[in-house]
Amino acid sequence: MKITRLMIAAAALFTVCALADGIYPAFAPVSVANAEAEGPALKLIKSAKLHVAASGPSHVSEIVYQDDVVIWLDKVDVWVQVRVKKNGHVGWIHHSYLKAAVSTSSAPAKASTVNEQGIL
Repeated sequence: MKITRLMIAAAALFTVCALADGIYPAFAPVSVANAEAEGPALKLIKSAKLHVAASGPSHVSEIVYQDDVVIWLDKVDVWVQVRVKKNGHVGWIHHSYLKAAVSTSSAPAKASTVNEQGIL
């Protein structure tokens, strides 16, 4: 009975330490202080898997859907570390799924005037 309790306590301690050390970066908190150091906003070309490490066989923490916006944090080979804008989760996506997010101007478009002949 004591051995079972000891094993459960050790497993719980290991889990807490693993999360604290960043083994599961998808659950790691994102510091607001580092917001200035983040890279550009990117948009997904098609739905992609958010991996916990920069490799295909690594665990997938979630699916990020087409047109979702992510923030570039780092790059290793063909893998880009991103933070999902809508929920703050951090993980790795293959670069082929990403493109630059184009921001739209907040200024209204200039109205054009067409005369009777149809000329601007």
